[in-house]
Amino acid sequence: MHLVRRVNIFPTKILLATDGSTEASLAEEAAVELSNGTGSELHVVHVLRTTPELPYPRSLAKERSEALVEWRKLGGLKLLDDRVRRIEDLGGSVAASHYKEGDPEKEVIRLGEELDAGLIVLGGQRRPWFERIFGAGFSENVFRRAKHPVLVVGGRGLRGSTVPR
Repeated sequence: MHLVRRVNIFPTKILLATDGSTEASLAEEAAVELSNGTGSELHVVHVLRTTPELPYPRSLAKERSEALVEWRKLGGLKLLDDRVRRIEDLGGSVAASHYKEGDPEKEVIRLGEELDAGLIVLGGQRRPWFERIFGAGFSENVFRRAKHPVLVVGGRGLRGSTVPR
């Protein structure tokens, strides 16, 4: 008797990175459609960029900085909650939402590896040439550095990798 092992060509987990932008909204719609169509788990992540402003020259500046970071954290948590609600309104089912702090590119890639995501979906916009000469943007960096397939959804269409790197 031969056992036949079925290989699923569809991802079992999709990681969606969102920041609430127009491009991220398009990525959310695409991720919901992909998740529903393939039966994949949908995970949503929002990463708050944190850069410590050390050293603190005065205690007043430190208090202001800490208050600003706390305000941004609350805003990030609310944004993530709002995006999850929007995804559910679109007919999607979110397996888990993840709030991270740090470098967004590194955190999205790290979470994709931790989850063993079959696909990372994110929004991206075409940047003008003069901005690109100073370096790649968020979506381009994730696209280049992730070991898992990445789908970048933007106002001008889709771009994605077809095989893991």
